[in-house]
Amino acid sequence: MRRTVDILCLVFAIVSLMACYEDKGNYDYTALNEISVVSPSAGTYFAIDRYETLHIEPQLAFTQGEMDDSQLDFLWEMYLDDWANTEAKAVVLGRERILDAVISRPASTTNYALVLTVTEKKTGAAYRTKYSVAIQPSVLSGLMVLQDDNGRCRLDYLASIYAEPSFTANRHIKDVYAINNDGASLEGSPRGVSFSLVEKSSYEPQVKNLYVWTDRQAARISSSDFSVEHLDNDLFMVPPKKIDVVNIDRSSRFGYCTIMINGGQAHALNQQATMSFGYQFSRELKPNSSLTGDMQFERFVYQPDLFGSQTGYCAILYDKIGKRFVKVSNSYDVEPAIFAFNQQDEDNITSLFDVNNIGLDMVWMGKNYGSIACAVFTDGTKRYLYRMRFNINSTTTDSQSGEEIINPMVYRQAYGKDDFSATTDGDNARFFECGRYAANTFIYATTRNIYSYDFNAHRAILLNDPFPDDEEITAMRIYNPEYYTANLQNVSGTLLYVATWNGKEGKIYEFPINRTTLRFNNRENADGNLKAPYHVFPGFGKVVDMCVKPQGRGDVAV
Repeated sequence: MRRTVDILCLVFAIVSLMACYEDKGNYDYTALNEISVVSPSAGTYFAIDRYETLHIEPQLAFTQGEMDDSQLDFLWEMYLDDWANTEAKAVVLGRERILDAVISRPASTTNYALVLTVTEKKTGAAYRTKYSVAIQPSVLSGLMVLQDDNGRCRLDYLASIYAEPSFTANRHIKDVYAINNDGASLEGSPRGVSFSLVEKSSYEPQVKNLYVWTDRQAARISSSDFSVEHLDNDLFMVPPKKIDVVNIDRSSRFGYCTIMINGGQAHALNQQATMSFGYQFSRELKPNSSLTGDMQFERFVYQPDLFGSQTGYCAILYDKIGKRFVKVSNSYDVEPAIFAFNQQDEDNITSLFDVNNIGLDMVWMGKNYGSIACAVFTDGTKRYLYRMRFNINSTTTDSQSGEEIINPMVYRQAYGKDDFSATTDGDNARFFECGRYAANTFIYATTRNIYSYDFNAHRAILLNDPFPDDEEITAMRIYNPEYYTANLQNVSGTLLYVATWNGKEGKIYEFPINRTTLRFNNRENADGNLKAPYHVFPGFGKVVDMCVKPQGRGDVAV
């Protein structure tokens, strides 16, 4: 007890001495070198299109003398709410004083808050300033451009004021796949890109699918923001031994069936059977009893404009082993069968050809005006242009009895045959495009020249002025959005995109064309040159493929 009292007395004495000590006021203070950010001439509000680069170069002011950037840490963060208080975690855009960042966040009805935090490394003192950013829609309809960019697979979005009438300026957004997928690219050599749209009725939502593939990978990506939705084996009910996709195609609005050619075999995505949200392709489609022998399919796919229930099939493929056309059943089964055409009329075989026994190698196939199928074949020496009536009703009503009978046209599918080697550069043609408004005409191109070919006149007409000597054509596409969006009806079929490569840079030429004659038609050119392009877009890699991406009914601009 006494010991406790002694300790308390000692503590009291010490406190008393401290209280009696005279405060001389001899303290050393270090004034903080406070930092402020001088507002740029553009102000603190920025309006930018999505996927464009936001550039801000802040100027710093100090109260105690200049500090070098190496003495400071910088952090640029973007918040959804303009007051920067609604997100637990912001998106980091940069860690350097000067901001150069591609803005991939979606457009919003409210502005984003962009906060710059400057921290002194020595003292840890931090200073913040805020900018307000409005992100505007930048992706509507346009062109998807797949390229080999120094060995890397790259996908760009391109839209001119002619391709998307609502735009007031051309838009070229580079590397959209990588921007929206953490900088990643598909592995392997780029092969193709395609867009499909399913529309079951005017009151149900449209289903829009954008596919991109290489010789090693395949992906379905969002047609709005290009983020990956399904990748590689996820695209299949039963994964194949190897992903070796050469085509994913759905060229008909009402067919419901998307066809994938992988490793020479066909897979179907039957969106009538699997409902609108189905995304997995079937196992390899198998032949029924009407076919014998092994089959390997070319990459080209024909789909009818009529409903499959009317034609009896949902797609036509070419078997390169049997050298014959075959049908993909219209069955609503997830895995429709492959079957043969009706036996062709003997007289028709004598005059033209038998679709069950072409006997030639396919070079290309497309769908022309009136849904006439056009295909170029070769026997190894010469080329031939075949035309087929595939888009016909499988049954018809007998005019006398009124009974439903087999349509006689299914026995006479052959429509025309030309010696394509006889036309100008026919043997050198590498690229082909059909217009959906041009009767008896399609476009083909060599590595240097573009021609329109008239079936009736059996004549080719050179369309273009010479390209620069070091440029070669690598891809070609008519702007055919079909019937996807009403606002594109006036521009559908009026633009031709041609990609070239000079060994270092790819370019895309945008030519205006008359959609009924497929002739070049630049009536806006000041010099009166109808062959002049509207635009020449530089800055691409080596373009491998292009596809039209319509916005679609009910889409939200991004």
